[in-house]
Amino acid sequence: MTNNTFLFPSLHALIGDIASDVPKDLAREIECALKEQFPSAQPMFFTFLDAIRRGEGEDGQPCTTQMLNAHTLASLGRSLSALTAVLDLLHAAERARVDGNTDEQIGDFHRNGLLLAARQIAHAALTGLGDAITAVANKPG
Repeated sequence: MTNNTFLFPSLHALIGDIASDVPKDLAREIECALKEQFPSAQPMFFTFLDAIRRGEGEDGQPCTTQMLNAHTLASLGRSLSALTAVLDLLHAAERARVDGNTDEQIGDFHRNGLLLAARQIAHAALTGLGDAITAVANKPG
């Protein structure tokens, strides 16, 4: 399969190097759909997506190495494990919604609850990470 990076730049910006594994006819269709959705040459969305992949933080600045303590790492590990579990549940719920019967679905209330739980877990992880980085930056020495 040919390297689709240069043939389909929007697709590459969206999914990264795995774009080279997408069959050419499918990649062409996706590229056309992306160009219809984002008609400019390099939409801001893809610019930010590329920056994030290069390791820039949410503020657009390059990330720097930080020292984290064991408590923070354990907390982040728990948050990521919890987020993975919630996303697994959401994924299963989505598959049931797409492929299952109405009586096999979890319903909007529970689906929204899972989405809110995922957002809250991610927020807790980011808050803990931010607090740990601030504490390290303010530590004398």
